[in-house]
Amino acid sequence: MNGRMKTRLRHLICLAAASLMGCGGDPPQSAAPSSVAVEAQATPAGIHGDPAVAIAGRVLGTVVHTQDAEELRYVVLKELTDRYAAAQGITVTQAEKERYAALVREALSKDPAVAAELGEETAEDRAARLEIAAAFIKQWKINRALYQQYGGRIGFQQGGPEPLDAYRAFLEERQAAGDFSIEDTALAAQFWRYYEDDSIHSFVEPGSADEAKAFGIQPWMSGP
Repeated sequence: MNGRMKTRLRHLICLAAASLMGCGGDPPQSAAPSSVAVEAQATPAGIHGDPAVAIAGRVLGTVVHTQDAEELRYVVLKELTDRYAAAQGITVTQAEKERYAALVREALSKDPAVAAELGEETAEDRAARLEIAAAFIKQWKINRALYQQYGGRIGFQQGGPEPLDAYRAFLEERQAAGDFSIEDTALAAQFWRYYEDDSIHSFVEPGSADEAKAFGIQPWMSGP
């Protein structure tokens, strides 16, 4: 796979890991999937980030060292939603991954600069596409489950519909239960701003057809 394709795939993986998790854009570089893998080797279990940096918060036994509110929110959401998915029995089948990967490939093939490269797909490329598919599908199912449980408004995200109010209710509930804490007051304000400041979001009109279909139709089942 050449550098251009690797860059495109990395970007799609970042979107899968962040945009659909309510992070509002790409995840912090230190929290991107490839960086997390490196970090896991460099720091002890139960620690995220550089221990020399002040503690920003704690989530499910993991101590988070960072000065970046977006990174803190990313780690908190990942830990909490991974556990939520397991409790809800959320899984992704091979057939779902294959279908979603096919749709992504079809979309990318419309770009003349990419179409020729797709014809040279390797086993590594295919594995990357299935990884992207699994991440998107799993997060969409988590978002749907949260929306069904907590309700509220749905926001527009580049990665898909986001149950913004449901995330806020979920996080408030988990914080009250002691599942996570934020120890830096300045970071706490930045952490919660994403869920409290309506001016940075666009919402699906309540009661509209768009709201009804946001989590009513699995996106990987659309198309030809």
